[in-house]
Amino acid sequence: MVDGTRQEAAPNQKGVCCFCGSPTSSRCGDHNAWHWAHDSLKLCNYWWEKETDWHKLWKSYFPIKNQEIIHFDKVTGEKHIADIKTDNAMVIEVQNSPMTEKELALRENFYGKMFWVVNGHEFKNNFYILSKLPNPSCSFFKDISFFKQVVTRYKNKKNIYYPPLRFFKKPYLHNDFNEMQPAYRIQNQIDENYVGHHLFDWKNPRYVWFKSEKPVFIDFGEDILWWLKKYDDTDLMCVQKICKQKLIRKNGGEYM
Repeated sequence: MVDGTRQEAAPNQKGVCCFCGSPTSSRCGDHNAWHWAHDSLKLCNYWWEKETDWHKLWKSYFPIKNQEIIHFDKVTGEKHIADIKTDNAMVIEVQNSPMTEKELALRENFYGKMFWVVNGHEFKNNFYILSKLPNPSCSFFKDISFFKQVVTRYKNKKNIYYPPLRFFKKPYLHNDFNEMQPAYRIQNQIDENYVGHHLFDWKNPRYVWFKSEKPVFIDFGEDILWWLKKYDDTDLMCVQKICKQKLIRKNGGEYM
């Protein structure tokens, strides 16, 4: 806050944090994103992380009135700053840094109605989108389960072998590999019922996101997001292709 008004950081400014009321100073250099810095963080939000250009870009998709909103628990008195809180009270947490499972659970319990957008830039080259999967709610596949592909990486790390997608019919004995069948036998049905689901391979994954009870969307800087989720009752993990523009507009923002 500068003279009682919310403002973006500009050179040589002094302000007050709208969350804790502590003095702040603008930091407007040539290398990092322009931002406000506390003189001391001792009294402010301990869920704070350093803001990047990616954070600012995501917040810019939404009106100023929905950015950096204080979320207050009337029962406990606890409060935190939500990156984005829509007019429909949906909290969108834009997360760049890794976090612990404990912090993940605390945030999800505190905000309740929310979803995550995770910056995938740092692990983009270790994340591979694999075979298409059909809509899991399609009746044709109710007695079919797909087998997670085992990836073989060669020593030079450049050649990666992805075996063909296979499936088996329920019930299935895990030691009976003869029951597995190649997916090309039902490829037409897979294509006809495709709604964006894929298997994936994530080298050195951030396992904390597999523990989330809220939707997790990975942003690789493209016009689509990848929704990380369980595919079926076998706990097979998959990602689903989501249009970034539709998700943002659905929550009251504008993607340009």
